[in-house]
Amino acid sequence: MKFSSLALSLAPALVVADIEFSRTITQLSADSHLALKFDAGCASEDDYGSNDCSFAWGSEVSGSIDAALGHDLNEGSTFAVDMKIDTFLSWSFSCAACGSNCTTTVPVVNQDVNFAMPPCPITAAGVAQTFDEVLPADSPLKGVKVAASGTISVTDETGAGVISMDLTATVQ
Repeated sequence: MKFSSLALSLAPALVVADIEFSRTITQLSADSHLALKFDAGCASEDDYGSNDCSFAWGSEVSGSIDAALGHDLNEGSTFAVDMKIDTFLSWSFSCAACGSNCTTTVPVVNQDVNFAMPPCPITAAGVAQTFDEVLPADSPLKGVKVAASGTISVTDETGAGVISMDLTATVQ
């Protein structure tokens, strides 16, 4: 269950007609797999699931995730984000992948975010489940369009890459 939380957090859950995103998985450890599929709203699909997706505020977002982490993530594993917001604001942070809180300040809105990462170790496990959620009716950005692009990655305690993805997203 710990892995499902991590997998879903890596998954681009917020997506733009109001939310748009595309991603390229650039690395996935040989002992792991990932397939995140949305039932509607995406223009393409690859080995890792749906891609080039657009969703409207207030719409239903449903689909499935089938993923497996092939080895434990122990203390010393990291979760890193290196993004550019509106092409010029940097949003980069790195946190422990497990065992502590992750704190960052979101550019543009200057909002501090602090969230607990799962306890260590995140055990090697799989998750296969469906999801069906409704996005909030209105954008928290009050009509301001924000674009972001960059890389999100997880490394294990040895420094070996577990997953890395390039992500481009727009929210309005």
